[in-house]
Amino acid sequence: MKKWLIFASVLCLVFVVAACGSNSNGNNDGSNAASSDVADVVIKASSWEFDQPEYHIKKGQTLKLELIDGVHGVEIEKTNLKLTQNKAKTVTLDAGEYEITCNIPCGQGHSKMKAKLIVEAA
Repeated sequence: MKKWLIFASVLCLVFVVAACGSNSNGNNDGSNAASSDVADVVIKASSWEFDQPEYHIKKGQTLKLELIDGVHGVEIEKTNLKLTQNKAKTVTLDAGEYEITCNIPCGQGHSKMKAKLIVEAA
C-alpha cells in the first residue's frame, strides 16, 4: 500500500511539472500591433508566467488573441474572453487596461500568472 501512495505522489508531481513546463525555443515578442485593423497577439505561457508583462494594441483594432505553449488557459477581465491551449479568438475591445490571468490551476505559481492587455486610445 505504501508503494502505491509513493507512486501516486510521484506521478502527480510529474504531471504538475509537465503541465506548467514549456519546450519552446523560439523568440516571440508577443504582439504585433501594426497599422492594420487586426492586431495579432500571441501569448506564451510557461513555468507560471506569461512571456510579457504587457501586451499593447490600438483602440479600434480587432484583436486576434492566440495562446500557445504549456497547459494553461487565459481569461481577460471585464470581458467574456477565455482561451485554452492552441486556440484563437478575435474580439474588439474598448480603450483601457485589462488584466490577463491563467484560468487553469497549473500548480504552485498559478496565482502569480498575470499580465496586462493595454488598448491604447487612437
